Amino acid sequence: MSIGLTFAGRIESPSALAEAVKILADQRGYLVGGGTAGLRVAMCPLGGELNLFWRPVGEPTGPWLARGACLSTPAGAGLHRAAVELLESLPIRDLTVEDETGFYRVRDFRRMKEEHFYPWLRTLVDVCRQEQGKGVSGMQLCWDLEQYAPEDILDTVVTPMGRFRLDELADIVEAGGIQALADRFFLWDGRTQDARFYRNRAINALWEKCYFAPSTRSLEDTAVNAAILDDLERAAKLDPALPLPRASYEEVCALADRTPALPDGPVLEEAFSPGYRKGAVTHSLGALRLTLPGVYRYERESESVHLWGGLTPDDPVWRVVPYQVREGEAGFTDNLSALNGAEDRELKGGALRWGWREVREEGQRLFLAECEVITGPALFLVTATCTAPADLGAVAGLIGRIQVVSTAARKETVQAQK
Repeated sequence: MSIGLTFAGRIESPSALAEAVKILADQRGYLVGGGTAGLRVAMCPLGGELNLFWRPVGEPTGPWLARGACLSTPAGAGLHRAAVELLESLPIRDLTVEDETGFYRVRDFRRMKEEHFYPWLRTLVDVCRQEQGKGVSGMQLCWDLEQYAPEDILDTVVTPMGRFRLDELADIVEAGGIQALADRFFLWDGRTQDARFYRNRAINALWEKCYFAPSTRSLEDTAVNAAILDDLERAAKLDPALPLPRASYEEVCALADRTPALPDGPVLEEAFSPGYRKGAVTHSLGALRLTLPGVYRYERESESVHLWGGLTPDDPVWRVVPYQVREGEAGFTDNLSALNGAEDRELKGGALRWGWREVREEGQRLFLAECEVITGPALFLVTATCTAPADLGAVAGLIGRIQVVSTAARKETVQAQK
């Protein structure tokens, strides 16, 4: 269930289109990426992208056909309007647009919201209302399955704009109407990038992207922390009466070593304090589910090695290397037979075996927890390198939270999110 548009037309050349896109993106504050077959214009978070592709007709030199699409939910009606206006400014001849909202043909922004985006949002409210009181855990709405999963909290729902109680969305509608919920749930509900847009973009970053780690740790932390503060300060200037997450603002100021600059004003009331990464989060790697503290940053150490590091060099460093057997079911190797405290554990859909040993790297004494996880034809080697033996207890607890998911279950999860 989603709202969006598709389009097709003819272009003089990819280079001419790319140049026009770059000029317009610079004017409107959008980001552009892509390659030889197409471009992606990022207008806002939450999938707020216009994707363009091209191909030659007949000869490799053209003429050229262009096509593309933009998915407007869950970002909001403001994104849909911006995508339409960007499209009509591009040098695309014979442009045809399939817009289920009708906004491309009739530029009635209010009608588009009331007849398409607000009913879409009411459907989500109804979904939450139906699950209320059933002891639901792990419910997600509009959540990107390619990233981490936040902690489960009973009778709540995870969204890119924050965690809500299952009855909270309906309560907001009952108290202030669907517009009140749209102001809080859609990142871009207004016609332009107004104060609420910048406030909501910061809220999304606080909940979904911020590690709540010092900016000095990495360039990523520096960029995320600065973007949150800049957006909230801009929102306050555009609308001093707009409620803001002021406690979170001051918290990130301290992490960024930045003097708070928000003027006094109203506080945004939230049932939960922003920041999924303040708790544990679960990472998916194929069938493996690895739960780690949310402050851990992921990076690809090599083509086959996935790495997570903590706040300091002394925090355990986690690595995962996936393997796949060519035939039959995967089994444990003999590599763990000489480990200290080796133990096996059955999993739903698989099993794991782990233990630990002392190692020396560059003259330093380290403690290495090694774990093998098997499920079907997949074998995962999971390691955690510790600088102190006391860290092994926490590592053991996290190994105890490892799970596996069968291929069939993963397909069902993806289909349920569509």
